[in-house]
Amino acid sequence: MNVAQTTDAVPRHVVGWRTVIDRFYQWIALLGLVLALLQVAFAALGFWGAEEKPGDQAWGMAAFEPHAINGMVLYVIAVVLFILGLLSRANWKVWAVPLVLFILLYGAQGLLVGLGFGVSKWFGFVHALNGVVIIAGFAWIYLNRVRRPLTVT
Repeated sequence: MNVAQTTDAVPRHVVGWRTVIDRFYQWIALLGLVLALLQVAFAALGFWGAEEKPGDQAWGMAAFEPHAINGMVLYVIAVVLFILGLLSRANWKVWAVPLVLFILLYGAQGLLVGLGFGVSKWFGFVHALNGVVIIAGFAWIYLNRVRRPLTVT
């Protein structure tokens, strides 16, 4: 067993303020995970809501509004997790994964949904697949902090 494996399995002992930040990080990550899972339901709500009036574009856009707003909340959560990860200094993954999630949420998702409606339905498929990756990212962040919390020295 190498040193990385040994230190990874044992909680790290640090000063008190970093453990408080780590605990906030854990709870915000859980909130992000729950909201990311709700995105699937909001997408279904939007799809079925838009189907009520198939030719009405304004109605269709309004039907997807909860999905769009929740997506914006998720990229704010990703930024908050990035900042908290930098402050907690638990490991490099606590800031790198939220940074990747922010790029996926803010950059890729908006582009993919626009291309999905304007160019090809396959971009919509990739939008949904990217959403699954985002859910997995929030799950990993949360479980990582639950399994390896920082503790006071």
